[in-house]
Amino acid sequence: MDYDTPEGWFKLAFDSEDPEEKIEYFTLILESDYLDPELWSDEAIALVWNNKGIALSFLGNDEEALECFRKSLFLNKKDTDVWCNMGVILLNTGRSEEAIKCYNRILAIDPENDHAWINKGDILELMGNHNEAIECYSKVHKEIELDSKFAVVWNKKGISYCGLGKYEDATKCFKRVINIDPEHIDAIDNLKKAMEKTRRMNEDKRGTNNYLL
Repeated sequence: MDYDTPEGWFKLAFDSEDPEEKIEYFTLILESDYLDPELWSDEAIALVWNNKGIALSFLGNDEEALECFRKSLFLNKKDTDVWCNMGVILLNTGRSEEAIKCYNRILAIDPENDHAWINKGDILELMGNHNEAIECYSKVHKEIELDSKFAVVWNKKGISYCGLGKYEDATKCFKRVINIDPEHIDAIDNLKKAMEKTRRMNEDKRGTNNYLL
């Protein structure tokens, strides 16, 4: 392969482990006046912009990365991976509402996108919207409840229930995690805390009932 061509630069960028080298090669492609239209469709150029954005994000250049993702989406608005990448950067830079919009765009394209439901749920949980977070997490494990890959989702859902003070529901979630992954340390710890909270709440109820009598 001739490496002094857009096709060669793409391979060099793909093979490189250095983000700065990747950016250099992707930039060469994007600035080239000799792109074969049969090889470099809008979707192909969009992929280059996305990969350049990812490389920039590794270097902490978030705003430049976002600009690359926007240019990628201008060429291919249905690429859910790019919407997801943008959502991650927006969340990391404190723009939670904008990040949620990215995940909503993904779900409009692919309503069963588990990654989008999980990320949207995480943002809502961080914002204190526990009920909405639970709804998102529930979308994920409705069909794949026993998949060990998604034990973490049950744990997240349990944490959201704890945020609502629904410790019995939280306990059920943490038990589901442990049934899937018996060595899940966070779930084991969370289960102990939720059970202790439940015990104390039941004792308080009994104490109140005795006082009323």
